[in-house]
Amino acid sequence: MTTRPRFLGAGGRVGTFTVDADNTGTGRNTWEPFIDTWNDRMGDLYPLPEFSASTVDGFQGTMRSVTLQDTAVNELWGSSPVSTKAVGTDEHDQVRLYVGLRGAVALQDPHDQGGDAYVSTGTYFMHHVVTENHFHTTPEIGTRIYIFPGDALRSLVAGKPRAGLATSPAAQILMAHTDTVQRTVSDLGPAAAHASRNALLELAKGLVLDRFDAREPVFTPALAQAAKDLAEARLTDAELSPAAIAAHLHVSVRTLQRAFASLEESFSAYVRRRRLEEAAAALTAPGIRLSVSEAAALWHFTDSSHFIRSFKKHFGETPAQFVRRSK
Repeated sequence: MTTRPRFLGAGGRVGTFTVDADNTGTGRNTWEPFIDTWNDRMGDLYPLPEFSASTVDGFQGTMRSVTLQDTAVNELWGSSPVSTKAVGTDEHDQVRLYVGLRGAVALQDPHDQGGDAYVSTGTYFMHHVVTENHFHTTPEIGTRIYIFPGDALRSLVAGKPRAGLATSPAAQILMAHTDTVQRTVSDLGPAAAHASRNALLELAKGLVLDRFDAREPVFTPALAQAAKDLAEARLTDAELSPAAIAAHLHVSVRTLQRAFASLEESFSAYVRRRRLEEAAAALTAPGIRLSVSEAAALWHFTDSSHFIRSFKKHFGETPAQFVRRSK
């Protein structure tokens, strides 16, 4: 399915468009609709290179673009390689950030690199783009490509590309904010879109400088989301705590708590709710189901009685009643 972005006011580009091979078919049936939509909506700002015939004819994957005024985030998930055939000679003034999610992207001799640049899973590469360069990917690929206006970040990376780990605190907070933007962009008004765009830029600066101002209100939603993302991967970890997550993100516990202050629940309440939700799913999963005592132990409740009380408070019934009703 192809959706077209929504524009709010002159020059106020806000929106998203996606092409998914599962919905449109593989090869040209997926590739060409995305390229046509890109050229229609973004080609003036971000002209694309020409891609190889094998890329076009064999493409399998999903491509999504989110635009916020003069900033874009493009995400590619594919199970076929992508490579350029020809690149334009037009001059640019952009800063691009590549974040590796799966596989690898090879950028051929970026002008400021002095050799090829490789962006593999869990790494990032940011540089100042003056002219297009060829690139190719591995067959299995997942990558986010941010395009920022040159005047916002040029002074930080011109002549000195930056590379690092996408697991750093600054990178995780940037990625968390991006996840939020991708989910909500279609509902953003002009002011919210402008604020989201500015937050992307400031978080990208924080990535380069390896720090950000955790007291800045515009960053608190991103910090809260990053904490949630980390917690999701550690729900069965006995050491999961506000202190552990705050240390991982290089902020104080007070700063983390302040990030959750505007939300409906604290960090600890969020973890407790998600543990209960996961426990409920496990208690009613097909096949071998956990016992109440096993669920209590796995999600680190003090004992079965504590788990049953918490479960009933959240769901309005005991685990046994919940399981019987789900049969």
